[in-house]
Amino acid sequence: MIFTMARINDDEDFHNEASNPPLLDKDKLLKSIFRISTFLTAPSNVDEILSKILDEVVDTMGFDMGIIRLLDETKQYLETKVVKNYSPEETERAFSVALNIYEHDCLSTKVAKSGQVIAIEDAATDPRITETDRLLTKILSKGSIVCVPLRIGDDVIGTIAAWCKEKTKFFTEEISLFLTFASQMSIVIHNTRLFETNAEKIRQLMILQEAVSEINLSRVLDNRILDILNKSALKIAGADRVLVYFLDIEKDRCLVTDGGKVFIEDRKAYDGMIGKSIINQAMDNNSIVVKRESDERSLTLLPVYDGFSSEIAFPLHIKDKFKGALYLAKRTGTYSEDQINILDILVKNAVTSYDNVIMHSMLSLEAESLKTEVEKLKEREDILLGFHNILGKSKKMIGIFHVIEEVASHNTNILIQGESGTGKELIARAIHRQSNRSPRPFVDVNCAAIPGTLLESELFGYEPGAFTDARKKKIGLLEYANGGTLLLDEVGNMSIQLQVKFLRMLENCYVRRLGGTENIPIDVRFIFSTNMDLAKMVSEGSFREDLFYRIRVVPIVIPPLRERPDDILLLARHYIEEFNRKFSKKVKGFSKEAELILKAYTWPGNVRELKNIIERVMILQKFGSVLSPEDLPAEIKVVPNYKYLKVEIEKFLPTLSSGEIDYTLVTQKIMSDIKEKILENALEISGGNKTAAARHLSISRYKFIRERKKIDKHIN
Repeated sequence: MIFTMARINDDEDFHNEASNPPLLDKDKLLKSIFRISTFLTAPSNVDEILSKILDEVVDTMGFDMGIIRLLDETKQYLETKVVKNYSPEETERAFSVALNIYEHDCLSTKVAKSGQVIAIEDAATDPRITETDRLLTKILSKGSIVCVPLRIGDDVIGTIAAWCKEKTKFFTEEISLFLTFASQMSIVIHNTRLFETNAEKIRQLMILQEAVSEINLSRVLDNRILDILNKSALKIAGADRVLVYFLDIEKDRCLVTDGGKVFIEDRKAYDGMIGKSIINQAMDNNSIVVKRESDERSLTLLPVYDGFSSEIAFPLHIKDKFKGALYLAKRTGTYSEDQINILDILVKNAVTSYDNVIMHSMLSLEAESLKTEVEKLKEREDILLGFHNILGKSKKMIGIFHVIEEVASHNTNILIQGESGTGKELIARAIHRQSNRSPRPFVDVNCAAIPGTLLESELFGYEPGAFTDARKKKIGLLEYANGGTLLLDEVGNMSIQLQVKFLRMLENCYVRRLGGTENIPIDVRFIFSTNMDLAKMVSEGSFREDLFYRIRVVPIVIPPLRERPDDILLLARHYIEEFNRKFSKKVKGFSKEAELILKAYTWPGNVRELKNIIERVMILQKFGSVLSPEDLPAEIKVVPNYKYLKVEIEKFLPTLSSGEIDYTLVTQKIMSDIKEKILENALEISGGNKTAAARHLSISRYKFIRERKKIDKHIN
C-alpha cells in the first residue's frame, strides 16, 4: 500500500494525531509498484535501475532525500550507488567514502550488520545518530530518517535510507510499506546484478583472450607486451591509472611505464614513490596486494597516486634477475574476485612471454642501433645448433631425431658414431639443449687434438706442484662441466692409461686432480663421439672393453650423406640461403641437371664437404643467378668412387646352421637382392626418373625396365 503521508511538524499536533491513520493513495501505490516490477523483465544498468527506484521511493512516499548503498563483493564495504536531492558537496562526500561495516559506526553499517530497520523520528536528539552520520550528511542535525536493509533471503546486499527535513512520526503501516518497497527493490537489484555480472565477465574474458593471443605472438624485443598488458588491464579492471615497474636486481636500476613512455632510471629515482607502496609489498611477498583508502594498512602503505581510493598490485617476477609489479588504481569502486582472477591470468601470461626477453628489451631501449659482433655470432649459433635446425627429412634422420627426444631427459651415457663431417657435435649439442641441463655448461673436448699427457690434466685438473710448471691450481674440464654436459669427441684416441682413470671416474662419479688427494663429486652428463670402429679396437686391444660398454649405453649412428639422398638437396638449398645472406647474392637455386649431379655424388666428406662446396660456388656467382652443372666443381661431376659401391655380402647371406643349404638357390637369391638394391638406389637418386636412373648405371632405359621386371617376377 502507498499513501500521502500526513507530516506532523510540532509537538502538539504530533501528540494529538499520533493515533490518526495515514491517508492512503492506492492509485499512486499501484502505479509505483507496477513501474518497479517492470524492471524485473527489462534489466539494464544497475545504477540506472537504482536511480529510478530511489525516485519512486522518495517521491511516492513523500520524503525529501534518499540514498542507496550496496555491499561490495567482500561484504565489508558499503559503497554509495545513487543519491536523491543531495547538494553537490554532500554528493561528493557520499561517493568518496566507502563505509567499513566493522569499523565505521553509523546508521547504514548498523542496519547492514543487523538486518533490522532503524526509524528515527527526531534526528536532533536520538542517541543512535553518530558523529559519522553527521559528517556524512548535514540533514541529520534535525528531521527524521528511515534506514532499511536490502535483502535477498537471509543475506543483506545493501541499505536504503530516506530523510524528511522536518521532524516526522512514522506509522507502523508506513514502515511496513517501506520494507515492501525494499524487498521488491532487492529482487530487481539482484536480477540486474546477475545480468550485468555475466555480461561483464564475458567482456573481460574476451579482452583476456585477445590479449593473451597477442602476447603469445610477440617475438620482437620491444615494448609490445608491456603495451598489451597495460591496455588490457585497464579495460578488465575498469581502472583509472596503470603503472608497470620492473627492478633489475643486478644493475640496481628500474624500468617504469604508466601506459605511455618507458623510462629506465637508477632505482633510487623511484624509491620515494615505490618504497612504501603496495607495489613494493607485492614484489617482496610475491603475492597480490589490494588496498582501500579506509584500510588500516593505509596508515603504513603510502598511495602511489593521490586521489585514488582503491589500489591493487600483481607481482611480475621474471627469472631471478628481475622483479616487478603491475599496479592499478581507481578513484571509486573496488575490484571483484572475477576481475582479480582474470587479471592474474593476464599477468602470468605476460610473465611467461617476457621470461627470456626482458633483458634484451631493456638493452634495446638503451641502444637499439647497437649490436656487437658477439651477439650476432650468438644468434647465428642458436640458429645453427638448435635441435630443430639440424636439417634432415630422410627416415634415418627422423629416427635419430626421435631418439634425441627420448634420451635428452635422461642422464644416460651416449655414443655418437659416424663418419667425419656428418654432424656428430650438432647432435650432441641438440641433446644438451633438449635436456634439463641446458642452462648449465656444454663442454666439448677433442681427444685427438690434445696429446695424451696433456689431455689428462685438461680433464681432471691439477694442484700446484703436481708437475713442473704447475704453479697454481687448475680446475679440470670435468669439474667445470658439473651440472652440465661433456662431449668427448674422437674418444677412440684416448690412451689406454687415461681410459683406466676415466673409467674409474665414471663408476665413482668424482674426480681427483693431478697431485691432489681430495675426491671432488661431479654431476656430468657424458656424450661420446667417434668416427672409428670401437668394437674392432676392443678386439685389437687398443680400447678397453669395460669402458666401451660403459660409454655405449645408447648408441646413435649417424648415416653418411650418401645413404640419405633425400637430405642432399634439402641441405644444399639451406646453404644457398645461408650464403645468400652472407654474400648478398640472391642466387635462386639449382637447375635440374645440377640437382642430379649433387644427388649422384657420393660425398665422402659428408655434410661438411657439401657446405664447403656450396660456399666455394656461391663466391663466384652473379647476383640472382641459377646454379648449373658448369658452376659445380669438376671433382663432383666425375664417375662415382667405386669404393662406395662395394656390397656388404654379409647383409645378404642367410643364417647358416649345421644343416645343408641349396647353393644354387642361395646364390641366385643373393644376386637378385643385390640387383634389386642397385636398381632401387639408382631410381632413388634420380628422383624416380627411369631414364636418368639407367644413365647412372650406363644401361639403356629398356634394359633398366626389363631388369626390374625380372626381379619382380622372381620375387613373385
